[in-house]
Amino acid sequence: MDEIKYWVWLSRVFAYGSEKPRKLLEVFHSPRAVLEASEEDLKKLSFLKESDRRAIIHTSLERADKILSDCDRLGIHIICYGSPEYPHRLADIYAPPMVLYVKGEIQGIDEEAGITVVGTRRASDYGKRLTGNLCYELSRAGALIISGCAEGIDTYAHWGALKAGGRTIAVLGCGLDVDYPASNRELKLAILRKGALVSECPPGEYPTRSIFPVRNRLMSALGVGVLVTEAPMKSGSLITAEHAIEQGKDLFCVPPHDIYDVNFGGVARYLRDGAIPVFSAKDVLDEYFMLYPHKLNAEYQFAQQVKRNKTLPVYHQRQTAVKKETEPQKVLEQKAWAPTLSEAHRNMFDAMTSQPESLDEIAARAGLSAAQAAAIATELELLEYISSYSGKRYAKHVITE
Repeated sequence: MDEIKYWVWLSRVFAYGSEKPRKLLEVFHSPRAVLEASEEDLKKLSFLKESDRRAIIHTSLERADKILSDCDRLGIHIICYGSPEYPHRLADIYAPPMVLYVKGEIQGIDEEAGITVVGTRRASDYGKRLTGNLCYELSRAGALIISGCAEGIDTYAHWGALKAGGRTIAVLGCGLDVDYPASNRELKLAILRKGALVSECPPGEYPTRSIFPVRNRLMSALGVGVLVTEAPMKSGSLITAEHAIEQGKDLFCVPPHDIYDVNFGGVARYLRDGAIPVFSAKDVLDEYFMLYPHKLNAEYQFAQQVKRNKTLPVYHQRQTAVKKETEPQKVLEQKAWAPTLSEAHRNMFDAMTSQPESLDEIAARAGLSAAQAAAIATELELLEYISSYSGKRYAKHVITE
């Protein structure tokens, strides 16, 4: 525990994404030796600025003690750079984090066929469904799904894996105890049952705009490939794609369903530059069956295209919007209610009807906050108990009791 304290201290000296901690280790061999180095020794290092030397001298070891105490209280495991637990996939990237904060289990991640899935927070209904369906199939075939637990594409990537009974890892841009985004509170709990939450941020640290681009280097590094399902030209998720290219990872993109849809401008750009087009999960996993035969099931029967069996195609939704207001969602089969779902899930389901209604109306009847209702709606939709419509409206399916 004493040595861990010095690793935590070193992680607080420089900004996230700095290569200087590793350069210091090449000189002094341990974080404790860095702390104990004289100012004269530090001045000999050409890669350190005056501000860097001041940061090393003035960064408090007491702050590291506080972080260790918080982690112990919150059940957060600390993995230090260079330890046997530290993922090899992270060790060799530019600016590896000196410590990882982990809840859940990431042991063996280097042996997994991990697919990092990213996309826009402002995802279309089509993008959400194709992401959920692809990640469901990837997970069923044995892949590990990695994403960032943000709203939109990330959320559906994680839920798709969970629905398949697979593992998924969320790489966060904040402390593991920080409730961000609030709408994914239940998703994080579900991830912890079979996967892990990972961050280079200590407990209590809230996200900033600058942390996410730096965080994305970890997301791309932990997987063997990166899949972009829906992203406009200026989407932050494309930073993950850039990291993937720099790290020598495979880059996959789902082709636009509408070439004029600006929400797919980013994927179109990478497809032009040679990204692997994805029309089904098989297009991704064909790259890895030979490399991970012990993890991936080559006999799994993949869908030949992204299925959208819960709603009409997007272009048809627009043409039939008025008619759809009075039509109940088509039910393919009746399902029994899963006993593992919480009382809040059932309350929300019971507050719904077979006709599309706004999420705010449903939440009010169920006695839920908007954030709670949004999280539960996402899970119920992926479990095929409800369907979503444009304008954040939902309708329930028939179930067997």
